[in-house]
Amino acid sequence: MLGERVRIALETGHFEQDEARAMRGHFKPDDRLLDLGSGTGYIATIAGRIAGGEAVTGVEALPHMVEVAKTNLLRNNVHGASMLWGAAVPSAHQGEQVRFAARRQFWASSILQEGQARRSQHIDVPALRIDELLRRSRATVVSCDIEGGELDLFETDLPQDVRLIILEIHPKHYGDVGTGRVFNALSRNDMVYCARRSIGSTVVFRRIMAST
Repeated sequence: MLGERVRIALETGHFEQDEARAMRGHFKPDDRLLDLGSGTGYIATIAGRIAGGEAVTGVEALPHMVEVAKTNLLRNNVHGASMLWGAAVPSAHQGEQVRFAARRQFWASSILQEGQARRSQHIDVPALRIDELLRRSRATVVSCDIEGGELDLFETDLPQDVRLIILEIHPKHYGDVGTGRVFNALSRNDMVYCARRSIGSTVVFRRIMAST
């Protein structure tokens, strides 16, 4: 499932290292995490060790990776986490399913985009609207790595309880204009870029006036 590149990254401690550093640097014992694109459950495990498994809700579109994440959480003594099968979509999404491009390496999978038809297997997965996910998880922190699916995701009113977003942006999918849309949507929600633990494509946003 991993591929050689990711296997080596895991063995050497470099897998999702920027997201992991941001999580360890910002996540607090009284926080609650919504982890979008959970994959192996690595980021969810870090949060679970800090705040307990009951404070963690993960979302993963590949059904076999949902089971991998659940198993890894338990192997790391994180109990009570909720791991949901589906893809996070904007609140205005129409329909109960979304077409997902499932690739051999789980980390390269994403909601189907134009031009992917010949390069990936297609599966239909539950469409999980971001407003409902935030309500259900009662998240104070959101971690998001969904391979371009973040483009329209935050164009909704975020609950005031959400104080921090750790986001991997994907300019190669949507360019500077799309990156601007993501930043502007978060700005409209009183979220400001936070230089602490932001690095490269991993960016941290915190709510204005929120404690750090």
